[in-house]
Amino acid sequence: MEYRKKVKISNKLGFHLRVVSMFVTEADKFKSDIKIKYDENDIDGKSIMSVMSLGLPYGTEIEIIADGPDSKEAMAKLLKLFENKFGEE
Repeated sequence: MEYRKKVKISNKLGFHLRVVSMFVTEADKFKSDIKIKYDENDIDGKSIMSVMSLGLPYGTEIEIIADGPDSKEAMAKLLKLFENKFGEE
């Protein structure tokens, strides 16, 4: 089953290396395909280089897409990272 959710980058430095690394590490724990949709781009959410290439600044809205056998759990875990601002204040 596919799950989609729009989120805003709320970290002051945007989607920087440490944040992207946390996202990709979490996404990689799941069998489901994880994508990040930004503008017209669908990026592999399990590829650190692909996600970093977006250069997402603070306030940018993206859509997370999880599709596969554990997509509901994957989406919940990924959204939790955004809710917690990836451990940043």
